[in-house]
Amino acid sequence: SPEKSPHWERIVGEDSLATKQASDDDGSIAGGAAGTTMIINSHEELIAAFKQDITCLQQIGNSNRNEAYLKVAVWSCIIGYCEAITTHKDSSRRYSIFPVPMSSLIRLVQEEFLPLIKQVSSNTNDSTVEPTSDDYDHRETVRSLSNAIWKRCQNKSSSMQDELHANSLFVLLCGEVDGKSLDCFGAALSTVIGMNLLGYASILTLSEDHAYESHKTTTHNTSSSNNLYYATCEVAVPGNTKASQSKRGREISETFIDLQKQSPRQESRMNITAETSWLYMQGNAVLCDNPCMVLAGIVGNMNCDIDKQKHVGVSNKPVLVSGALYKLKRDLLWQLYDAKCIDNFPFALMELGECEEHLSSERGMEWTDATTLLGKTMVLRNEYLFLLAISISKKNYRDAQVYPYLYAAHYHRDAGREDQSQEYRLVESIRLYSEASRVACQYRFDAKDCLQLMKHMTTVSSLIAKDILLSPNEVEGDRKEARTWQQQDNAIAAATWLLGFFDSLLLWEETEESQFVEVLNIQHRHSLGKMFQLFSPDIRVAAIQMIYSGREEQHTPRNANTEDALIYFKDPKSNRFSKDSFLLQALVKKKIVIRELEIALPLSNSEERSSRRRKRLKTE
Repeated sequence: SPEKSPHWERIVGEDSLATKQASDDDGSIAGGAAGTTMIINSHEELIAAFKQDITCLQQIGNSNRNEAYLKVAVWSCIIGYCEAITTHKDSSRRYSIFPVPMSSLIRLVQEEFLPLIKQVSSNTNDSTVEPTSDDYDHRETVRSLSNAIWKRCQNKSSSMQDELHANSLFVLLCGEVDGKSLDCFGAALSTVIGMNLLGYASILTLSEDHAYESHKTTTHNTSSSNNLYYATCEVAVPGNTKASQSKRGREISETFIDLQKQSPRQESRMNITAETSWLYMQGNAVLCDNPCMVLAGIVGNMNCDIDKQKHVGVSNKPVLVSGALYKLKRDLLWQLYDAKCIDNFPFALMELGECEEHLSSERGMEWTDATTLLGKTMVLRNEYLFLLAISISKKNYRDAQVYPYLYAAHYHRDAGREDQSQEYRLVESIRLYSEASRVACQYRFDAKDCLQLMKHMTTVSSLIAKDILLSPNEVEGDRKEARTWQQQDNAIAAATWLLGFFDSLLLWEETEESQFVEVLNIQHRHSLGKMFQLFSPDIRVAAIQMIYSGREEQHTPRNANTEDALIYFKDPKSNRFSKDSFLLQALVKKKIVIRELEIALPLSNSEERSSRRRKRLKTE
């Protein structure tokens, strides 16, 4: 029972305000379900309360920021509380979700968060002046508020990426219970909620691996979306040193100027900007510009893992998860889906699809018309969610997101492994992984900026090798051997898409004129040569012929592999995969041996000219 948990003791205390009706004194939260419920006793009650508040938030919109973002703050505390009591590594410190002390969580916001932000307001030069659209005023307030937030939370010397279950207002206010600090999302979320409660039009801004603050400005045009101009503020800078505090509230472009100053001789740093960076999604980040989208970000970031950190975007299913939390997350996301709050939010759609993978509902298993997305009529709604996420990313975010392809690839990989009659799904999985590497290679590489992205590409190589190209030995189940493909056409198509996956990684290095991709190292356990050795020589020959055949294999254009027809990767872009290249020649031999010569970067134009000049001088 959660009444025995230290979290309950922290927020309820001896006076047990949860046994009393929530007060309407402030009038800020009252009027919605979250403001009038004493105790939530069941999953159904909590979902009903959430649904009621979504309706209320849609009616309010941004017309009354104080009322709207108080509700958002309360729900961040509710969700953070539910996550904290269900995911502790120590089983003796894991509890059931219900009952939820709603009144105490509302009081937590009113008595601990509101005074924190009001203190920031009173510390400004003139707290009686209404917030303006002046960029300097907004930026200084962001800096003051985020500094106050980092002083309030538990601070650690470790990186924010090491912090688990640290993504909510609840962790900010009660992190001392489990020794938790804030992660990147939690810091940005707390700042944006606080700014809106202070009367500023502040927008939670999300890339695939970062979160920050944006706001419209008339004085500092930096990045555009739909012809509107926005300024940005860094807030997720841990620590309380003067250096950390000074970095908060700065425009994100200043982050890259600092990187260039720190490494003036590192040429790659000179080329990376907010417009070429993966952390900032080439200026195509998701703007959560209304309370319901912020709410969707909160729910989507719920981490149901117990035993280890969730690798966002790369499926590495943990041994132990909280089933109750997965069910809650899934059903909260369905409420947001039904209210059309996530129609423009690929991340939330992907997370809903993943919830259905872990804990299927009748709804997720319904057949849905996907003609406009897939070129065929019916798919399971679970698959439809992943297709929709990819479509929205392409349409609204300039195809700048890697994760929609990864989530969909994992779905097909798992489905294809579980059912041999669905072997085409393994082909589709590799195609989607290839699309992910295609998107990745459009970003300028910097070790710091692309750290997680590179880890994902390495993990994908491992997943393709272990889960698709290898299969359990029928006699010795623990030992794996090269997959015996049921259909030769599936094997050929899979090999072409594996060529496509590596083609993008090769192109990435060639664009950067540097070798940095781990799996392109010939010694790597999942290197190019070792992966293709798992196909028979005749399949490899057929695949390489296919990528240069230039002929269409189907009369009707298709954008996915289905049980009815396959599509193939065509026309490699990297120089090392040019027709008759040494590398491709090595791949068709019975035993693949790739030497440094075959995988080496081709000479750049300037290097080639220098080489020719040296040869001329020698002959003279």
